[in-house]
Parts: sequence; C-alpha cells; structure tokens
Amino acid sequence: MLNIQIDNPELEKNIKQTYGDDAQSMGRAFFDFIHQQKIKHDIGVSIKQLDDGKAISMEKVMKHLQAKYE
Repeated sequence: MLNIQIDNPELEKNIKQTYGDDAQSMGRAFFDFIHQQKIKHDIGVSIKQLDDGKAISMEKVMKHLQAKYE
C-alpha cells in the first residue's frame, strides 16, 4: 500500500471538498489521473519515436495498444 502526504493546504481543501472522507472515490480518481498521465507519456514517447524515424506499422501499433490497455 502506498500512502501519500499532501503538504499543500489549498490542494487538501479542494480534495476534501470534492471527496469528503470517501477514500474509495478519492483512490479511484487518483488511479484514473495516474492512468491518464501514463497514456500521455506513452503518446509522447511514440511521437518522439516517429520524429526519430523509428515508426512501426499501424497493425503492430494497434496490437500493442490492445494488449497493453485491455
């Protein structure tokens, strides 16, 4: 289990206003946020690979994405 300490009073206030004491909803929202950040990172890596001339076929891309996010 990972515990995160928040040392930003404004952020803590916003979280409490949004989620109250519902740790499950807060955990799910955090999971969704981290997942979106991972997807953005992966897309950034892919764009850099394209820029560097390291493109792969669309078929390989789609198979990889399907396996990764199922």
